[in-house]
Formats: sequence, C-alpha cells, structure tokens
Amino acid sequence: MSASTEIILIEIVFSLGALIALGGLVGLIWTKRHHQALRPAMTVIVCGVGIVIIASLLNVLLFKSYAGVRVKKNQYYEITSLTTNMHASLASSQAPNQPVTPQAKKASRNVTYLIDHTGQPARSKRWAQAAQTQLTRRKAPNVALVKRNYQKILHQYFQGITSSAKTVTKLETHAVDRVNQAPKTK
Repeated sequence: MSASTEIILIEIVFSLGALIALGGLVGLIWTKRHHQALRPAMTVIVCGVGIVIIASLLNVLLFKSYAGVRVKKNQYYEITSLTTNMHASLASSQAPNQPVTPQAKKASRNVTYLIDHTGQPARSKRWAQAAQTQLTRRKAPNVALVKRNYQKILHQYFQGITSSAKTVTKLETHAVDRVNQAPKTK
C-alpha cells in the first residue's frame, strides 16, 4: 500500500472518529434537554475520541514530514541518509584542486550501498557506481557528473514514492539543495 493511500485511510478514520464524537455531543445535548440518561451519549463521545486518538497515534508512528510532504518513516530515513551521504561525498571535492578525502570516498560508497539495498532500479545503481568511480578512482573527479548522477538518483527515488509530478519536484529540489550545500567550515 502506498503512503498516500495510507494517509488517506488514516484521515478517513480520524474524520470518522471526529464525526462520531460530534454526534455523541449532539446526542448528549439532546438527552440533557429531554431529561434522559446521559450514559449512552457519553459512551458514543468516548468511542469517537478514542478513534481520533488512535488515528492520531498511527499518523505520528507511521509518517514523518520531509520538505513539507508526509512520507513513511522508513522512506524519510532513507532520504535523509542518502542526502547526508551525498553531501558528505561532495564536501571535499567542492573546492578546486583539492583531493577527495577518505571520508568523502566512504560516503560515496555508502550512497552506492544504500541504492543497492533499498530496492532502487538498476539505473540508479549504475549512476551511483559512476559517481563513486569519479570520487574514489580519479585524482580530479568530474564533480558536475557526480552532482548530475545524484540528482538523477534522487529524481528516480522520489518518482517511486509518489506519482504527483509537483510533489516529486518539491522533494527533489529540497534534497538537491541539501546535497549541494556548501560545506560548513569549522
């Protein structure tokens, strides 16, 4: 089941719980005016509130927000791990005439590992391996090629998450900005 389907189902359950609680509240007012027992209406309110709480907990436990878009938690951690390693692999090669550090080489291997072990298409794996080759085997890596390959990988990954072109663009733009950030100086 896709994340968007799960989000819709949780929102439906939440709305249903809120509607039940609201119906119980209306019933409570009606029973109070007609001097009848309040217990049945209170039970309906408690059930509705319970459903709302369960839906809220499911939302918190299953989803996180990345660039303002709700994604499954495992996808969120994959995205942040990919972008962090992509950024780390480019950090030392951003400055001209600087050798690629061992940490950047390790980060580029991590990107390839993540692509391989998260079920990404073979194209993404080839792009990651080409970027890794540039960063680990070349004295002067083609940083533009590495950045382009990383952008292709992220685009492919986000297309697998959602079918909305607008959402893919939003996620990709945010991720590419994170990858291409200038390295922090200490």
